[in-house]
Amino acid sequence: MIVRNVTLSEGEKLYELVCAYRQEPVDKEVFLAHLQTALDQPGRRVVLAYNGAEAVGFADVEVRMSLCQCANVGYINDFYVKDAFRGRNIGGGMLLSVTTHLKTIGCSSVYAYCPRVNIKSQEFLEKRGFSKSQYGFWRSLK
Repeated sequence: MIVRNVTLSEGEKLYELVCAYRQEPVDKEVFLAHLQTALDQPGRRVVLAYNGAEAVGFADVEVRMSLCQCANVGYINDFYVKDAFRGRNIGGGMLLSVTTHLKTIGCSSVYAYCPRVNIKSQEFLEKRGFSKSQYGFWRSLK
C-alpha cells in the first residue's frame, strides 16, 4: 500500500472514490474544479491510497487555527476506503500519513467526524487514539 498526495492528473481516480463514498454521482466538472481549488489551498492535503495501481482510499485534511486551543488544528474533512479493502490497514496507513504530516507542520491535535450511526468508523478512530468529544472525535498529536 502506498499513500501519496493526489495530483490533478489523478482526479478521475479520486472522482470515482468520492462517488462511491457519497453513494451517488457528483458533477465531474464541478468536482475537478473543486479539486483544483483544494490543491491550491495552503494547509490542505488530499491523499490517495493505492493497492498496486488501484486507488482504494482517500483522505482530505486541512489546517485551521483554533482560538480555543490557541494553536493550529488538523481537520479530517473526508476519509474513505473501498469496502473490499477494509481490514487491511489501508485506513490506518492513511491516518498515519496525514497525522504525521499535521504534527510535522505544527498542529497540536486533529479532529475527525463521523455520523453517530457509523459505529465502525467510531471504533476505527477510538482504536487509533481518538477520544469522543462533544461533537466528534479528537486526538492529541503530542
